[in-house]
Amino acid sequence: MSAPADVALAADRIGATVAAPIEHPFAGAAATRWIAPERLPDACRLLREAGWFFESLTCVDRLAAHGAFELIYTFDRFEAPPSSRVAWRVWAPAGTAVPTVSGVYGAADWNEREAWELFGVVFSGHPRLTWLLLPEGTEWRPLLKSFTAPPPSAYDDSLDAGPPAASDDRPAHS
Repeated sequence: MSAPADVALAADRIGATVAAPIEHPFAGAAATRWIAPERLPDACRLLREAGWFFESLTCVDRLAAHGAFELIYTFDRFEAPPSSRVAWRVWAPAGTAVPTVSGVYGAADWNEREAWELFGVVFSGHPRLTWLLLPEGTEWRPLLKSFTAPPPSAYDDSLDAGPPAASDDRPAHS
């Protein structure tokens, strides 16, 4: 079961796939399936057991149009021919937690933390949803399409920076 079509069919057989919630084409993968959020760990385990590695997690903000996020998990194999990537697409309604796959693929830990921090997607069972880039406790999500600007912060020193002070001890220019 090493071909992309084979693992996609295996996901169908274990009942992990669902009907597409939106009609939006996906390019860049030899096989793609929409996966039920609750079956995501099973679908990922199927890939891992077949020798596929976790490549990335992408989050797409579809909140304005559909009230949900689209999560795209991509997988590949070192010994596979080019263009053999597999993509699992997961529809995550706003406010709904998605099971973590960090227990299946440790590398997914960081990607899920990024999606949580920058979009607000919650991953149930994640061992440590902690801040990576933003100050701890940040309440805004900078990669949401609705995001305009962060509120003033104690970390922003540009708010009270006045004009540079004149100084007589500057080196003379010749």
